Amino acid sequence: MPFVEWNESYSVKIAEIDQQHRQLLNIINNLHEAMRAGGARDKIAPVVNELVSYTRFHFNHEERMLESTGYPAFADHKKVHQSMVKQVEDFRDQVAGGKASTPLKLMAFLKDWLTNHILQTDMHYSGHVTARRAA
Repeated sequence: MPFVEWNESYSVKIAEIDQQHRQLLNIINNLHEAMRAGGARDKIAPVVNELVSYTRFHFNHEERMLESTGYPAFADHKKVHQSMVKQVEDFRDQVAGGKASTPLKLMAFLKDWLTNHILQTDMHYSGHVTARRAA
């Protein structure tokens, strides 16, 4: 059973962003599975590295989209992204350093990120971007 399942309440009504969010969910579920399978650092570290890489890719894509549509809260949104990337990178470094409690903290952070960032912060730009693209 997945740790987090996609449902339509996560949709920002922008196909490429929804697809990227689904991919982030897949990576989070892969991390959860790696932890359930014993949580060995050699199993978790590659998934955390993938998460860092994909998070950077997704945020860069989202920021380019927001900037190109003149999203008024772009600067604030970008700051949130920078903070989140730093947190994920810090978790990656902790996993690489063998901190045993880190995967549990990471899973709690990721679940919180899904509910707070996607469902609240990202929803704010949905109408703006879809209106600009339709114009």
